[in-house]
Amino acid sequence: KGPNRFLTLRKKSCTDKPRPSMPLPLSQNSIYSIRSLLQRFPVSNKERIDMQPNTRSGMSVSSESEGGCDRASGRLNNGIPTVPKRRSPSDLDTFRQSLPVHERQEEIIRVIRESRVVLVIPQFLLDDCSRKGEPCRIFCTQPRRLAAIAVAERVAAERGETVGQTVGYHIRLESRVSPKTLLTFCTSGVFLRTLMSGDARLTNVTHVIVDEVHERDGLTDFLLTKLRDVLQKIPTLKLILSSAALDVDLFLKYFGSCPIIHLKGRLFEVKELFLEDILRLTGFNNKDMKKYKEETQRKEKKQKNLKEWCEAVESSCVEERRMSPVSVPAFLQDNKPMENDTEQLVPWLLKEMDSCITNIFLNEDQDAFIQLFNLILYENVNVDYRHSDTGSSALMVAAGRGFLPQMEQLLNMGADINLKASNGWTGLDFATHFQQTEAMDLLKSSIPLGEVSSQDESSLVHHHAAEIGPEEQELLKLYHHSFDDDFVDLDLIMDLMHNICSTTSEGALLVFLPGYDDIVSLRDRLLYDDKRFSSHSDRFQVFTLHSDMQTLDQRKAMKPSPPRIRKIILSTNIAETSITINDVIFVIDSGKVKEKSFDTLSHVSMLKTVWISKASALQRKGRAGRCRPGICFHLFSRLRFSNMLEFQVPQLLRMPLQELCLQTKLLAPSSCPVADFLSKAPQPPSAHAIRNAVQMLKTIDAMDQNEDLTDLGYHLADLPVEPHLGKMVLCAVVLKCLDPILTIACTLAYRDPFILPAQGGQKKAAIECRKRFTANTFSDHMALLRAFQAWQKARSDGWERSFCEKNFLSQATMDMILGMRTQLLGQLRAIGFVRARGGSDIRDVNLNSENWSVVKAALVAGMYPNLVHVNQETSQPSSYREKKVHFHPSSILNQSQLKENGPSRSPPQALPTDWLIYDEMSRGHRMASVRCCSMVTPITVAIFGGCAKLPSSALQEPSAPRDSFQENSDSETEELSEFSLDDWLIFQLDSEAAGAVFELRQKWQNLFIKRIRCPSKPWTQQDEAIIRTLVSVLGAEEQGAGLLQPTGIGQRPRPIASEDDSQAFLKNSKSSPQPPSNTSNDRSCRMPASSSLLQMKALYPPSSSNSSCSVSLDPSAPSSSGKISKPPSSQPAFPSVRHFIMKSSSVRNIEISQQKGIWSTTPSNEGKLTKAFLENNVIILIFSVQGSGHFQGYARMTSIISQESCQDWGFMGLGVVFSVEWIHRESVPFLCTQHILNTWNDNKKVQISRDGQELEPQAGSQLLSLWEGNSAAQ
Repeated sequence: KGPNRFLTLRKKSCTDKPRPSMPLPLSQNSIYSIRSLLQRFPVSNKERIDMQPNTRSGMSVSSESEGGCDRASGRLNNGIPTVPKRRSPSDLDTFRQSLPVHERQEEIIRVIRESRVVLVIPQFLLDDCSRKGEPCRIFCTQPRRLAAIAVAERVAAERGETVGQTVGYHIRLESRVSPKTLLTFCTSGVFLRTLMSGDARLTNVTHVIVDEVHERDGLTDFLLTKLRDVLQKIPTLKLILSSAALDVDLFLKYFGSCPIIHLKGRLFEVKELFLEDILRLTGFNNKDMKKYKEETQRKEKKQKNLKEWCEAVESSCVEERRMSPVSVPAFLQDNKPMENDTEQLVPWLLKEMDSCITNIFLNEDQDAFIQLFNLILYENVNVDYRHSDTGSSALMVAAGRGFLPQMEQLLNMGADINLKASNGWTGLDFATHFQQTEAMDLLKSSIPLGEVSSQDESSLVHHHAAEIGPEEQELLKLYHHSFDDDFVDLDLIMDLMHNICSTTSEGALLVFLPGYDDIVSLRDRLLYDDKRFSSHSDRFQVFTLHSDMQTLDQRKAMKPSPPRIRKIILSTNIAETSITINDVIFVIDSGKVKEKSFDTLSHVSMLKTVWISKASALQRKGRAGRCRPGICFHLFSRLRFSNMLEFQVPQLLRMPLQELCLQTKLLAPSSCPVADFLSKAPQPPSAHAIRNAVQMLKTIDAMDQNEDLTDLGYHLADLPVEPHLGKMVLCAVVLKCLDPILTIACTLAYRDPFILPAQGGQKKAAIECRKRFTANTFSDHMALLRAFQAWQKARSDGWERSFCEKNFLSQATMDMILGMRTQLLGQLRAIGFVRARGGSDIRDVNLNSENWSVVKAALVAGMYPNLVHVNQETSQPSSYREKKVHFHPSSILNQSQLKENGPSRSPPQALPTDWLIYDEMSRGHRMASVRCCSMVTPITVAIFGGCAKLPSSALQEPSAPRDSFQENSDSETEELSEFSLDDWLIFQLDSEAAGAVFELRQKWQNLFIKRIRCPSKPWTQQDEAIIRTLVSVLGAEEQGAGLLQPTGIGQRPRPIASEDDSQAFLKNSKSSPQPPSNTSNDRSCRMPASSSLLQMKALYPPSSSNSSCSVSLDPSAPSSSGKISKPPSSQPAFPSVRHFIMKSSSVRNIEISQQKGIWSTTPSNEGKLTKAFLENNVIILIFSVQGSGHFQGYARMTSIISQESCQDWGFMGLGVVFSVEWIHRESVPFLCTQHILNTWNDNKKVQISRDGQELEPQAGSQLLSLWEGNSAAQ
């Protein structure tokens, strides 16, 4: 007491919280499988030693490794400098000599000769060396593949050569070089991989030219960091930096006082028009702009009404509100709605919705939510309905009152977080104003990634009103209140393009768009949707340009268009500087670009659409004046342009650093820490970001504790995905389940293909669609995989556009995932993990692709440490750092999606296991939510989670002998061993099981290390036995947990088509998924007799229908005429027994059909089956689960299609039900049907059929006879 009193403050550590119990149940069958393996192949002493954390032989690079640092693929050839031959005359000589840069050739050569670094033309160097007889060897880096190819082809053409002689190019997985090549254009990545072999690779290089330095991509900045060190070691090396819009002062400071050469380009005058000019020119006026005009007069009254609401709530204390309702403001007494958000609503619905929102906000009446949810769910009221007098939505008032369960339900129903009330407040603003901190956290954590944008244009106009005229101010204000700045206004672009094409007769048009999604959307409008263009398609050529296109397709965009045909190029920022299209006269600049940014705290990567810099805007403008005066249309105001950044933020400051840290260890001296090397960059990343990246690489075993690369780390540096996804892919190679993981990894690397629509009613349908793709597997990753597989099937059938629209998928995203997938598989082949034939060929690495439990094991290996544990006692999900974790509304594991009974706050007791993995976590102030989750079993986490090497102390036996425990002990864990993967993952399990799991884990980790170190070594019997045991154990535990094993997940993807093929697909695709009509060939229509078919004969005798071919069910009965009349060539012959293939998305649907005697098919098939049934035909339906490799039986259709639907089907898009009678339920493998061809499907094998495909009668009878043969044999 007294002066000796003191106060102790402690910061609560995340590890101080009580550790939940983490049981690891294991079935006796699994223990037996593990023991059987260990008896045959016990863990050796060497394996135990290698798995100790303090040894370097287990994971670090060893002498046995195949190549070590020299194995990096995609390196430049190691030639010597020679004197280049003189250039040959070419058709481009006159053009070259007319360029301004040609006049300063001597000056440029002199400066390069006199300086080590020149801040600025490779051809000049070749000519100079040729003229003076001096040897040279030049590398020129480009930030993009297309630029390297295009520039190489142009320079070769100017020298009168073909590519691959003096001038060549080298990009990943593609090169055109020879021993004679002295000037090589390459990507920054290829040049970096060359440097990974050592600085000595540049001793024979005379000049390095780094082009497009101003783009400040991560690899270029990284390359400059390395080259500055190399210049000190190789005195003969010259470095030339080339840029169109460079921050000169920064690089002068970085490289010292190097000379600068300013070269003026030959540009014609380019007229600039900004947004206000474009709106005036086109008279653009969308429906929202008209609506805003009408609402302007009402808005002030709405704001006044909402202000009364807020004052009424603020002036009443909590106790008063509980005792008596807040008095209703006067403006609510007249019951006359000022405006309907949904014009179709009948008056009583308007009155009910307004009443509910009023009672919730003013009276804290939570019961009003019951009526509100009923109206939304069953009366088709928009979840974003806004009160007719205040403009406030249900989410806003719930946030203002802090009603969290109801907020979660509204978000799950698709409520718009960014919706604004009449006073401009969003739901977050309501929560902030009324100090509802938990509601604030919930809303912040639910904001979709990338939607936190900078200052919007409407606020710019408001704050800088004095800088623009009243007419422009009113025009911009009207436009920005009707359109969201975060998106690109394709409607305005279409109007502008129509204006250009109708007022001018020639000149190519270049449109800059932020990403491939926008490119595809605009292309589809041009080719199909907008009749102003689609009805005159012969007058236009539409090309797309983006960095991941095939190079052959990109070249076509640069060729001149035929006479009287206008070329329209839709491009990302790749056309700013990397390539030049000479005939462009008009440029439309959306002012947006896609940027990948990384949050170092949440470890979440975001692909965001952001405003470009002033430098980029000037570059885009310059594309219009290459051959004649042009016009550039900027889709942003002059005010926005004046507030843009001068230059883009360097990618090094906003990208995930794990990949860069791996490459740092390959480039920097072995004794140099990663942080020290990256600190030398022109603008280095923060030390905190570097430290987090290095720690993550250690966690996934890419680095050891000394920051040295492991064998795994070397391979991860070679893969074009983030390291944790690379590890996932390599685990899939060893586990032999590659195809599904390739698809999932590329989807996670790019973006979620599911689109969340803006309309509240459609949001619910979109969420339900995602749920159906999961096939009841409790896995968002399954939804990604199923969606891709279904899209590929739709693509092969020619209706992918309709499929994507129906299933809320982005066709552009799917295209990109397919391209990335092809590139990643190509890289796996290049580094030896997938071989052309024999062991480890594409079939071998997919032997377990159909096993979902094995696929999830690879997911766990790649996702660790992204794990969430569900506490059995509290049913509360938590992670290592977060005590409470919520599922993001987009996740299938969100409870409102697992249940159908409306809003609920009950704990997640429906989850079948205690563990799940997630892709990313977003945090509010006190709340974390996880996205893209999958439930996994404890044994999967125990074997595939954690670091590869664990100390022997990781397995702790019970502290006392088994017989020493008291009989009256109330502890359930005293007799359990503890198995620790890290400070948080500590499992409790029986001692016998603990030892078995620990040794099986050692076996797996040893096998993985061995395969990573030497992927070309043949598999041993022990290796194969380990994989078989893992498959057995994982499958048994999944089954024990009640997790479903879906079918068809291992189906091989179809090969990628070229851009031309995709264009043809798009031109032939329709708005509805109608399959192409069948054509027939003349075949005999005879059918073998069987008990089943004779039974059908009695029920359905042959009819005298209009069919031109009748069939006798008795093979001994001759036909009446002795021959069959030929049907018209344009129509198939329809016998009285007709066979249709029914494709099912899951085995579960087949089981439901067999149990209930019903079936449903797609609406496009319903009409065909109904017509056939009403013609008194016997309709045989032959069933096959997609990807199963079997026909699952056949049934007879016994009723017409009813008006009832079945809610149990695991696939959206199925129509109403009809009755079927199952005849055979045995499976027939496709291997037995290889000889049966369907002439009504281009003579394809019967198993290669789309859903609803009809079989030619003889093919149908042959197929059915296989079941009869099986029955006879039995």
